[in-house]
Amino acid sequence: MKKYHLAIVPFLCLGATIAQAQYNNPPPPPNGPPPGAEMYVLPPDAGLYFRAGVGPSFYQDGRLNNFGGPVSSPVHYETGLAVDAAVGWAFNRYLSADFQTGAQGTRIDNVPGYTQFHSDVDDIPFMGNVTLSYPIPHTFLVPYIGAGAGGADTFFDAHGFTDGATTVHGEENDVVFAWQAFAGLRFQLAPDMSLGFGYKYFATGNTSYSYPPSPNFNVGFDGVSTHSVMCTFEWRFW
Repeated sequence: MKKYHLAIVPFLCLGATIAQAQYNNPPPPPNGPPPGAEMYVLPPDAGLYFRAGVGPSFYQDGRLNNFGGPVSSPVHYETGLAVDAAVGWAFNRYLSADFQTGAQGTRIDNVPGYTQFHSDVDDIPFMGNVTLSYPIPHTFLVPYIGAGAGGADTFFDAHGFTDGATTVHGEENDVVFAWQAFAGLRFQLAPDMSLGFGYKYFATGNTSYSYPPSPNFNVGFDGVSTHSVMCTFEWRFW
């Protein structure tokens, strides 16, 4: 979890920068545009937005598939934490697309046949998302659903992970494919600001980490699958 600030800081800086700008449709000249001039007017509710979320992440049981050679042992995880931040563009009030990063991680609870000494697994995703929203008329409720795909920089921090014969220490990483699906409900507090709650399913491909005593001693896990309950905040700049 110690890497979360590395993923979030650039987005907080970007959010602070774009908060100084407003993307409003310019009012038309009183006598119309000058002859030969063309005006581009954004469609209603189009513009830039920033979103952030945080919440508990519940990890499905996984599997240790390599420890210096093929193995098969279930991996039980503790409840973790997920945080994310995204910058995107709303094409209208119904359709938007964004780039999202963040971090999520947890501690290994138990691997039968191994001693893990509180070893950790963490993911820093980088995802492209598409979201469909439906503002319910005459209410402040906005249900939404979406999906995304990309990759994740995964980390295994071994605090003395051992099978009794070989012990691995230290942190290694692997970049793998990742995807997610999400849905939820936003509460429109103002035309440009909302709070909400949602569910997010996130999954990665299988991971492999290389450790001493030799470059070929690999520790591998089946990809993680998580279920997160997110509290979200969204700010639109128009």
